[in-house]
Amino acid sequence: MNALVHVCDMKHLSLVILMALAPLSWGEEYVYYCVEEHKVALEPTDSGDAYEVTRYKAEKFTFKYEADANRLAFKGRLANSDLDCEACYPEIDEFGAKDDGNLFLLRNGRFIHTLGSYSVAVMNTGTCTKF
Repeated sequence: MNALVHVCDMKHLSLVILMALAPLSWGEEYVYYCVEEHKVALEPTDSGDAYEVTRYKAEKFTFKYEADANRLAFKGRLANSDLDCEACYPEIDEFGAKDDGNLFLLRNGRFIHTLGSYSVAVMNTGTCTKF
């Protein structure tokens, strides 16, 4: 009987230890819902000899901070690919990420995104909320 009590105590102790350590292994989700306020582009005219400003309909998108890869993964039409973090601080909701053509910055709930290529330059601004 003494051995049975010892086994039950060990199981209880193991359960308590696992419950205490479990929150340390759970990663916090950093997912943001964003709404554009303005989206403009400098695009070549039909003749191709000048550029003109084009305004686009504001859109919505989401992104998630992937801590293991240190990047932002986007869903929606903002970026064509995931962006590598240059200065991402999810604890204070501040992100700076880029690739060869995109730059995305978020601070104090406001974002700015730019995209530059050989034929077009796009800039959009808006707000993001963590959910």
